Amino acid sequence: MKKNFLVICLLAVSGILSAQGKPRFSSQNTAGILVGQNSTAPLVQTINGIAWQNWFTGIGTGIDWYYQRSIPLFWEGERGFRIAPRRKFYFSSGVGANFPWGSSRGYISNGWNTVTRRMIPGLYWNAGLGYKVGLGKQNDAVLLQLGFSNKIHREEITTVYPCFIPPCPEHTESFKYNLRALSLKLGWGF
Repeated sequence: MKKNFLVICLLAVSGILSAQGKPRFSSQNTAGILVGQNSTAPLVQTINGIAWQNWFTGIGTGIDWYYQRSIPLFWEGERGFRIAPRRKFYFSSGVGANFPWGSSRGYISNGWNTVTRRMIPGLYWNAGLGYKVGLGKQNDAVLLQLGFSNKIHREEITTVYPCFIPPCPEHTESFKYNLRALSLKLGWGF
């Protein structure tokens, strides 16, 4: 059912775009810094998709080192407003999933207790205001964006205490991370 819905949506968008102009492949590659309550950390992202007139949409991913390293995978949409030839402001927003970096299962034994750590993916979203300056005769541009991002994921730590007669007692702690940060990104688009 989901696959059929996705195919129908892609066909509808494709029909609308082909009837009103020529869409083209576009890519935005940025590096930046995240500043939040917990720390300051770098991030890198790439978003690849379709640009048409003042609109851009695509699928993005990257590595986000804020507080706990993770990999966001998201859909991004952008609307540009031309202010001069080869210069424009744009608003962008994206939503997707946040995957914590590293192994989702860890095992630690200190001789007595056995501890299992499990990282559970969660929601990722962002929004921003950017400035784009075109270079050369092609679609190349320098990007500067100020934004806000929120990544959410959970961690479950289960401790099994030793005993002589199984089943041994377990204790599970669950931590939910809701990590919000301001972002400043600089990049290259084409």
